[in-house]
Amino acid sequence: MSPIWESFSVLFSFNGLFLATVGFLIGCIGGAMVGIGGALTTALVIPFTLSMTPADAMIVLIGVYSGVSYAGSIPSILINTPGGPSSAAVTLDGYALARRGEGTTAIAISATASAIGALVGGLSLVIALPFLQYLAMAFGSPEFLMFGLFGLASIVAASDTGYLKGFTAGILGALLATIGASLLDANPRFTFGISDLVDGIDLVAAMIGLFAFSEMVRLSRNPNSISSALVGRGNMWRGVVWALKEWKAILRGCGMGVLVGFVPGEGGTVATFMSYITEKQLSKQPERFGKGHPAGIAGPEAANNSVIGGSLVPTLSFGIPGSVSTALLLTALMLHGIRPGPTLFTNDVVVLYTIIGSILFGAVLTMIVGLSMSRPLALLTIIPIPILVPLVCVTSVVGIYAAGFNYSHIFMALAAGVLGYAFTRLKYPIVAFLLGFIVGPLAEENFMRTWQLTQGNIWEILTRPICAALFLMTMIVLLRPLWRLLIAKRRMRATA
Repeated sequence: MSPIWESFSVLFSFNGLFLATVGFLIGCIGGAMVGIGGALTTALVIPFTLSMTPADAMIVLIGVYSGVSYAGSIPSILINTPGGPSSAAVTLDGYALARRGEGTTAIAISATASAIGALVGGLSLVIALPFLQYLAMAFGSPEFLMFGLFGLASIVAASDTGYLKGFTAGILGALLATIGASLLDANPRFTFGISDLVDGIDLVAAMIGLFAFSEMVRLSRNPNSISSALVGRGNMWRGVVWALKEWKAILRGCGMGVLVGFVPGEGGTVATFMSYITEKQLSKQPERFGKGHPAGIAGPEAANNSVIGGSLVPTLSFGIPGSVSTALLLTALMLHGIRPGPTLFTNDVVVLYTIIGSILFGAVLTMIVGLSMSRPLALLTIIPIPILVPLVCVTSVVGIYAAGFNYSHIFMALAAGVLGYAFTRLKYPIVAFLLGFIVGPLAEENFMRTWQLTQGNIWEILTRPICAALFLMTMIVLLRPLWRLLIAKRRMRATA
């Protein structure tokens, strides 16, 4: 029996399908619970897989991984509270649709794009694994530095309220990310003697504070519900059609998800924000983004779920996790006596193809579960605010504590909530702040390494092909808004 047929006979047996479905549903629960996320959910499930065969264990864990990747968008869309950092980008247009009574439609768009993203990610793992492992090795500190600068430059494109406000918010996010131990010599910076700040500001706490707490303050001033429209306006099949109409955004998101995923240390958060910013840049109507544009959901969701396949490339090829969740999958493999690397492709081929098959089956489950639950979940948007606000706040606090078991993270989230509410009132873009907070440390760490590598001759890195390409992309992102502004002024003069 060939390894492919053997692995698929394991996966598509009654036992395999049952384990995959249970794992996916567990992942959905963990992903939809604010602050829990993929890492904690996977960590809780691993002990229960130790008595299973390696193939069965991977079926369960890949199911969990797939469920978490999809379900994080559910609270993002319905209550403006990301289930995890990689779901933050979906709040921008998903929540706007939900407020118009289109919660069902938004979830259907998310489910469709997520399923396509997971499918493309799994297929890319099959097709590109022999080639991408060499490209992953080509990424060193200079390439990571240019990748980080590209992300920071994208802040300009993320702002609806003016380039200056977008730049200010992004720089503030990058500066707050420097709080804690220095990446170079581990000396504490800007901690003011507070020991809880030595590890920096927790990302989960900051994210929940910026989105959930600030939104709950805003909602508390509204006596009705999130959606002033009837929930019946939303339609599942309309969401599927809208998603398929944005097929270009989905394909671009898939490409970004795969590419970002196979770079060790990166993950869905960077991919989703880059997808969102790209779609906004390429759109002929960028002003529609942030107001419920389907591409603002479809692109990031496709990117987030295609990361699943991409992030497994460095994990399986070199034993280098592409994200925290894949680090736990790596741990599970080793607990079952399987070592990632070249031997995996010869000694444990059945397990390898079982992993790939589980990703593809996860895409099917995403479509089935996502669409079937779209309308019941949308009912959350018509829950009265006096009930919803305390429910979300308590759930968020529990999630923040469960993510790090540190009470100080709750106070960080409260401070981030005040900042997020101030940003909303002053019309500063929260997405630019969050992008700076996420990408800033990546750029700082690799700038230090590159400076040492080049002995201060930093421009030397532009002789490296990947660095040169990323530098060109950065300049395009920076100059494109200015070019659009010049074109708009010329048109105004021509019509005057």
